[in-house]
Amino acid sequence: MNDLQFLNARTSIRDYDAEYVISDRELYLILQSARNAPSSNNFQPWKVFVIKNKKKQAVLKKFSANQKQVLDASAVFLIFGNQSLYDIEDLIQYEQRVRHLSAAQVEARKKRIQLYFDMHPEDRKKEGLKLDCGLFSMNLMHVIRAFGYDSVPMRGVDFEKVQEYFAISKELIPILMLPVGKSIKKGHPHIRKGIHQFAEIIH
Repeated sequence: MNDLQFLNARTSIRDYDAEYVISDRELYLILQSARNAPSSNNFQPWKVFVIKNKKKQAVLKKFSANQKQVLDASAVFLIFGNQSLYDIEDLIQYEQRVRHLSAAQVEARKKRIQLYFDMHPEDRKKEGLKLDCGLFSMNLMHVIRAFGYDSVPMRGVDFEKVQEYFAISKELIPILMLPVGKSIKKGHPHIRKGIHQFAEIIH
């Protein structure tokens, strides 16, 4: 299977081997690769909780319309967005530490980011947060498959109850729940609109 075939073969999987265990080491390596996703000005505004406990997954299942994949999965990723991370000064300080920026580079970077937010102020609010975390989530799903597992993105979740149960700050914005595990049944084949229905090449 070549790279394109691999990407095209992704489907949402809802049937998992409930006994299969994904090691903490593998989960760490998955996240290590997933973090390479792009984000606005490299703010990386995501926060991820990985639930790997059947009793807690049973509670999550109740918060998710009793969908069985939440309990059967080897782990459940809860992906949130952190709007407070859209902080230019904090980002610049971080980049100074890891990239050793000169004073001139720091000033140019600040101006470029501020110009961007002047053009798109919504991108440091929920709108931008959902875009950035969506990019991370899609990258995470591809990485998960590269490790030999599957997943299904879910929004049919009572995230308010999830945040209360796990004492997750209400300042974080829920993006999606992602059950992950070893598939025991294929997902539905893709049914997609024709290219002419959504795309146009402008010369």
